[in-house]
Amino acid sequence: MQHGSPYGTHRVLEPIGVLPQGAWRIDNSMAIYDNEILIDVAALNIDAASFTQIKQEAAGDLARIASTVLGIVERRGKHHNPVTGSGGMLIGRIAQIGPALAGRVDLRVGDRIATLVSLSLTPLQIKTIKKIDLDKDQIEVEAQAIL
Repeated sequence: MQHGSPYGTHRVLEPIGVLPQGAWRIDNSMAIYDNEILIDVAALNIDAASFTQIKQEAAGDLARIASTVLGIVERRGKHHNPVTGSGGMLIGRIAQIGPALAGRVDLRVGDRIATLVSLSLTPLQIKTIKKIDLDKDQIEVEAQAIL
């Protein structure tokens, strides 16, 4: 298992040399580095500015909203809306803890978590969008992310 930068710069693909949040594109492969945590994601709470922009662009059409969100993540490796510059946060369960963190963080595999770091810097892969809640700005997903 490879050692990752404590700042996540090992995930940056474009442009090289910036932090993950400022990057246009990051590596969202789900093989974790020794200092990362793999999350099985249940829901994305999209930032209100981002969700409103996407919802308006899609005229409230759920399929178009799903397509836009999937497109952002596919192009960027994270949910970092290029129009608003914002992301959101996720809710999920710990799937794996890298060995450099094991026993050093107060988390265990299976723990439920809600992240406080933005989706605009979080490597994310969405397998399926299950449900979009227009009132909560929330998207239920089958996905994985890395902290």
